[in-house]
Amino acid sequence: MKLLLALLAMLLLVPLAAACGDDDGGDDGAGTGDPFHRVLATMVLQIGDVPPGMQSLGTSYSTNEQAASGLGSGPTKDQLDAWGRLLGHSNDFQATDPATESSITAVSTAVSIYQAAGGASDSFDNRVSAARAADWANSHSDLAEFQQEELERDLGVDELLWLHFTGFKEIGAGDRRLISDDQVVFRIDRAWGFIGVISTAASGEEDRGFMLQQVEVLARTQAQHMRDGLKSEDLE
Repeated sequence: MKLLLALLAMLLLVPLAAACGDDDGGDDGAGTGDPFHRVLATMVLQIGDVPPGMQSLGTSYSTNEQAASGLGSGPTKDQLDAWGRLLGHSNDFQATDPATESSITAVSTAVSIYQAAGGASDSFDNRVSAARAADWANSHSDLAEFQQEELERDLGVDELLWLHFTGFKEIGAGDRRLISDDQVVFRIDRAWGFIGVISTAASGEEDRGFMLQQVEVLARTQAQHMRDGLKSEDLE
């Protein structure tokens, strides 16, 4: 079941990165020890923020050129430059053990920093438009009884889009589970962040909101990391 869950997480997170998530496309290996890079890395979820039993799959920085050449469906480098995007950072986490009770099985977290709030807002609007236009039913075609919702929550941020996808999947012989895929993108001043959370319900669970409270906690945690990072003079 562990392999099946890993494959499911990969399947669901890739369409998100293309349509809704951070526009990062690769690892900027140069200068990652400087103060700017270090502060940016603190603005995403950390290993201590995600549920116990998860491991990091790796972090990456991206320049605008790398971001534009990522999955091929996001904004161009010229657009990113015009919006004043400076750099992005992302991290991914995966559960190490098979889920028996309702649990979070994968987390993706990212942030992009811009020169000014206006550019971050323009970039945010672009990604929201792409997300709302995406064919999510097709990208979740392995989920039976698929449902898509756009949730409204007060997370204390400047702009927010929360997409909540759910459906049922056979993850083992005779083991049919409810799966939720939450994609949350939000802006705070001149930065915008993203978290993607895959959750697997316990056998017999029918409540499609079974993990929403925990996802909200993760979103609020990253939002606070972003606020703290934006106060740093090293981001100037």
